[in-house]
Amino acid sequence: MERKLSRRSLLRGAATAAALIPVVHLGVRPALADNRVSEDEPMSKALKYVHDIDAHPDIPRPDKAGVAGADQYCHNCALYVGEDDWGPCSIFQNRLVAAEGWCTAWVPRS
Repeated sequence: MERKLSRRSLLRGAATAAALIPVVHLGVRPALADNRVSEDEPMSKALKYVHDIDAHPDIPRPDKAGVAGADQYCHNCALYVGEDDWGPCSIFQNRLVAAEGWCTAWVPRS
């Protein structure tokens, strides 16, 4: 027995799939919480990444693009995405970095 797919059924299925996209996205977000960048990783060390830059006054932060080194944090870097205490960073393959952190790849937001 062959069943034909009507245009109406196809559009209804597409609308249902589109409606589920935000739900699927919410399911992925908590999985990122365990994917924090460690300060001990080779890439972190190479970029001098730290979770709390204010706790490391020994790390020099040069002024960049008119922004004083003391004002540079992950949360105001163009590579950081998010508004929480931890957010994805494109330098670390969208793994989570601390908003109060810093690394040498810091670039100002435009």
